[in-house]
Amino acid sequence: MSNSWAYPVLHTVDVDRALGALDRLLEIADLRDVFLRACARVGRVSGLPRYLDAFGHWTGAGGPGEMAVHDLSPLAEVAPHDPADPLVDVDLHVSGLGPVAELVRVAGPDPACLTWNIWGWPEVPELGLGPDVKHGYVGLTLNAMDLWGDQPADVHTVFLHTRRHEPQRAEWLAGRVGLTVVGPGEMGF
Repeated sequence: MSNSWAYPVLHTVDVDRALGALDRLLEIADLRDVFLRACARVGRVSGLPRYLDAFGHWTGAGGPGEMAVHDLSPLAEVAPHDPADPLVDVDLHVSGLGPVAELVRVAGPDPACLTWNIWGWPEVPELGLGPDVKHGYVGLTLNAMDLWGDQPADVHTVFLHTRRHEPQRAEWLAGRVGLTVVGPGEMGF
């Protein structure tokens, strides 16, 4: 079993620019059976109501997706926070590309991670690379620099995932959409 390797390909304060880059990467991907997972760590009082208003109907069966809210133990809370507003993790799963604009709106100023699990990346014959159907993901971390949203920042970061030992595929994919790898890769999923 192996993990993907996530490469940042864009840091920007412009969420529309990040979404455009994401759209261009998804155009290259094989989107059979694509699904979106969105995660956010928010205050129970300050952030959770936004998610419940927008996606609370997903907590029951039969909705277009699934939503779960998980309390954090006090030991797991790593970011400074107001004790009157304990942090919770919100997880959303939806088949297809998902309601991206709504997720961006709901996330607001909070860090959130949106990850599309794609079928795979195409072959790159000029680099001697066959198709990659195991490690294909495209991610957007809102209001953070890192893959997991643990480093809050005033930027949004787009990631693409490949096999760990295929940085040339990451460069090739980024180049196809006018981007380049802008930082070191990190273990993905």
